[in-house]
Amino acid sequence: MSNGLRYASVHHMPEHMRTRAMCALSTQDPRMPEQAKKPRGDSEHEEQVAFFNLIRSLALLDKRYALAVSRTFAIPNGGGRSKREAGRLKAEGVRPGVSDIETSLPADGYHGLFIEMKSLTGSASREQKDWVMESLKLGYMAVVCRGAREAYTVWTNYVDATFWEPKP
Repeated sequence: MSNGLRYASVHHMPEHMRTRAMCALSTQDPRMPEQAKKPRGDSEHEEQVAFFNLIRSLALLDKRYALAVSRTFAIPNGGGRSKREAGRLKAEGVRPGVSDIETSLPADGYHGLFIEMKSLTGSASREQKDWVMESLKLGYMAVVCRGAREAYTVWTNYVDATFWEPKP
């Protein structure tokens, strides 16, 4: 019994028909060469990954930082998501403006540290600025950092200001 198709798949078609069929499937004009897609650059993500690599490396070199590194984590609050996923996360308590990184370790009179990570050219949204200001009023250190190096400097200064000694 025939399924009404002349060719079993696109790969069995003659080259001239295959090109047209593939273009029709991709809604591209068959006369135009296919454009190479640019990879989406997410420099904020890359900066945050670099920051975590820096502090992990520091903890390997100097054990005094091990506890601080173990108490530092990302808060997956942003990023592009489908409407369905955004609804699920909102129901779970995700809130706009919450900082990207938290160190849940008291130091120098602060309850903990929040870092809002930005790319080297990025800027904080109104919600993010409000979160930082509110956190400062509540006794947390909170900053917006442009790039991994700035965040690393803020983090090490914060952790070095602690008066605790990690217990073995």
